[in-house]
Amino acid sequence: MRLKKWYFAMAFACIWTTAHGQEDAPVYRDLPLRATGDLRVFAEMARFRGPQNLTRLEVYTLIDARQLQFVPEDGKYVSQIDFVLSLQDSAGSPGMRELWTRNVSVENIRELKQNGALVRDVVALDIAPGPYKIILSAEDIYGDHTGTCEGYMRVRGFEGTELVVSDVVFASELEKVEADGRFVRNGWRVVPNTTRFFRVGKPIQIYFEIYNFKIIADNPKDSFVLGYSLIDTTGMIVKSYPAKRLLKPGESVVKTDALETEGLPGGAYALQVELFDRGTREHVRYKREVFLISEEAENPQLTEAEQEQLRHYQSIHHIASEKNFSLYESLPTQNAKMKFLQAFWKKLDPTPDTPLNERLREHLMRMKYSDDTFTAQPGHKGSNTDKGRVYVKYGPPNERDYTTSAAVGKAIDTWIYEKSGRYIFVFFDRRGTGVYELVHSTMSGEIYNPDWQSTAF
Repeated sequence: MRLKKWYFAMAFACIWTTAHGQEDAPVYRDLPLRATGDLRVFAEMARFRGPQNLTRLEVYTLIDARQLQFVPEDGKYVSQIDFVLSLQDSAGSPGMRELWTRNVSVENIRELKQNGALVRDVVALDIAPGPYKIILSAEDIYGDHTGTCEGYMRVRGFEGTELVVSDVVFASELEKVEADGRFVRNGWRVVPNTTRFFRVGKPIQIYFEIYNFKIIADNPKDSFVLGYSLIDTTGMIVKSYPAKRLLKPGESVVKTDALETEGLPGGAYALQVELFDRGTREHVRYKREVFLISEEAENPQLTEAEQEQLRHYQSIHHIASEKNFSLYESLPTQNAKMKFLQAFWKKLDPTPDTPLNERLREHLMRMKYSDDTFTAQPGHKGSNTDKGRVYVKYGPPNERDYTTSAAVGKAIDTWIYEKSGRYIFVFFDRRGTGVYELVHSTMSGEIYNPDWQSTAF
């Protein structure tokens, strides 16, 4: 399979990072996993109804073969990948463990290195519903490279009687087939789009299953209504697809579709599936995140001043929410990120009907002031110091109180803000180098340590 471009630059937010200040608290986010290590691997999951009240968990893997080491064998070149999939329950106890090997062969190494080739695989497990930690490791046997994906997931159960939808599988290839195969499910060959990235203008191909329809035997027109919509990160519906009225073929239904994306801006969306059973009046909604990317454009040559302003424009980590910044970081191309930034700043514009975005202008000024004013460690910008971060996020303080500690002769700089209340930020030059650390603040979401003086010296 030839590739024109490959997007390994994407960096999904870590799915198992600390949440709400609680150490090692699992964070359950339904997003693809990206491996750490020197072998870049992506993993995606989908959950379906399994046998005997179990859930069938399908785990999809994706590796660019250009990373692999190939050795000559029988006139071809071969590589071998060993996979290990482990599941741990909520108590951390080891659960199921699956090991398998994937062999890859190519005839032309030069063509592989030039065009690339995607190695996709799938493994299925039948497990009990509940929370799990998933650990997927891949090892390039001949190249001695490894990568490990880790994350937390909740496995839904499908054992009830209520109307329910399986996970949506976003597909890179979707076709009706008669033969069996690695990616064949219920007569459909569903090759997963493991990263969930689709190019704007190309359809989003999907596969999912519906369970527990109640069949009304004496009603030959027993039917349900199915609709889709795309929802942006603000919760707004940006595109609705025409709803369809469909006859119930039985207790369960397999559905595939291709949803057009022409004219949509690049970015992160939630695809919403909506069902209405006209016989029982049951109503179901299901969402799963998907990403659209625009064609990458050539960037013109920029002057040094323009490059600096562009850096400021792109530096939203101090003011964006954690979710928005994670989505921004996960975008695979510079063009996709610029589309995101345009929408991000437009939403913050207090006067969207005028050519000037006052909030953006203020941000650029704060970034420049912070870089020019605040002392930083070598190799760092003033805007990335504690003082710089606070200044960029909250602006200049209403008051400042600069003092020197009589005990140790080091400086303390206190900033006071009047923003629907009185808030203080205490910065301390702990090392006497002019680099100030934030040691206490009364602003919500900032470090709160009123006894900082007892431990700071």
